[in-house]
Amino acid sequence: MTHPLRSLPSVDRLLSHPRVRELQLPAAVVADAAREEIERVRAAILAGETDKASGAGEVEIDSLASAVAERLNAAFAASLRPVINATGVVIHTNLGRAPLSDATAAAMREASLYSNLEFDLDSGSRGSRAHHLDAPLRALTGAEAALVVNNNAAALYLALAAHARDREVIVSRGQAVEIGGGFRIPDVLRQSGAALVEVGATNRTRAADYEVAIKSETAALLRVHTSNFRIVGFTEETPLAELGRIARERGLLLIDDIGSGCLLETRDYGLTHEPTPQESIAAGADLVLFSGDKLLGGPQAGIIVGREAALAPLRSHPLMRALRPDKTTIAALAATLGHYLRGEAESEIPVWRMIAAEPEALRGRAEFWRAQLGRGEVVAGESPIGGGSLPGETRPTYVLRLPDAALAQRLRAANPPIIARVVDDGAQLDPRTVPPQQDVALLEALRAL
Repeated sequence: MTHPLRSLPSVDRLLSHPRVRELQLPAAVVADAAREEIERVRAAILAGETDKASGAGEVEIDSLASAVAERLNAAFAASLRPVINATGVVIHTNLGRAPLSDATAAAMREASLYSNLEFDLDSGSRGSRAHHLDAPLRALTGAEAALVVNNNAAALYLALAAHARDREVIVSRGQAVEIGGGFRIPDVLRQSGAALVEVGATNRTRAADYEVAIKSETAALLRVHTSNFRIVGFTEETPLAELGRIARERGLLLIDDIGSGCLLETRDYGLTHEPTPQESIAAGADLVLFSGDKLLGGPQAGIIVGREAALAPLRSHPLMRALRPDKTTIAALAATLGHYLRGEAESEIPVWRMIAAEPEALRGRAEFWRAQLGRGEVVAGESPIGGGSLPGETRPTYVLRLPDAALAQRLRAANPPIIARVVDDGAQLDPRTVPPQQDVALLEALRAL
């Protein structure tokens, strides 16, 4: 019998195998993979693992070719994949935050070709990408002007760099927060060139605390919404209107970072009130900053609305070119804002459709899943809003509970992957965040397991 080492093919022979030749990848990449696979099998043989190298003691070139193909297909497969979010977390940061409406996705596809992004169709001359979103944002918020950048952290960074470099910005000690991903408000201020001045206590900051801290070096007062946590008990926060009065009297800028970008009244859905840009503008804020991909329900973006005089330095700042949004983001945001303008946000924007879903309707879907599977139990639960919005707030729901926590890992290996919640040694599937059109894929994956 031929020794396994003698049966190892050369790299050239392996590269000529039909299974390897059909790989549509750079030749050098395929050659490296072939070489590595041959060396892997050689090491296995020398270690006495001949049974693992081949079933008959000899190395079969078909097996090697298949191993090379599998290695390369796994290495170059798209790592960004659609998943089914069965966690019940409406705005799931790790799963891409806000899902987009059908109209928004269609607008992105259309804008992916040529468009009048920076072209004036009337004059035939160069136009501005900023004007596509100016009118809807002004109409929805009551602001004089608007500007969009690529996320809300960038919006804050740009506002501070344009108005407060080498000067001081006053913020409540309880609002010097970490806004996610390790990014902290003090760090953003420091990188923008502004100096942070903290006032008050963690739980209580009064108007007088701001007033006594103002000096000739002060450029702005900054309010930051604590989007991902809440302080309760013995607390006090200076109302935004009072901060606006102080800013006007002392000739300062008032910047309000409200975070989640909520345009609807959350109390209508049984949730606590979330600040809106409309309220901030009415209270006298010069610049209001918020996200596009949280409660707004659109693409990742940082939205800035406010007074024209306060926004003008941001438009002309050198950073603006680095932070501006691309054509698909502009198209997506315009389509999302259109839902609000037409009064159809609750029915068309997935985030609000999920938030608005009533528990009994969700119970019916969970019961349908259970009946189709013939196992599990339907129990009451809570759906977190998530995504740095409405901290601690949930909506009542019903979930399908399967008494096997290990199932969650197996579901992640499904196609498409299904992300469940593990609670009390069981896997829970919440229909609130599973669009009805995904029921078939979810049930097929569960039956297969």
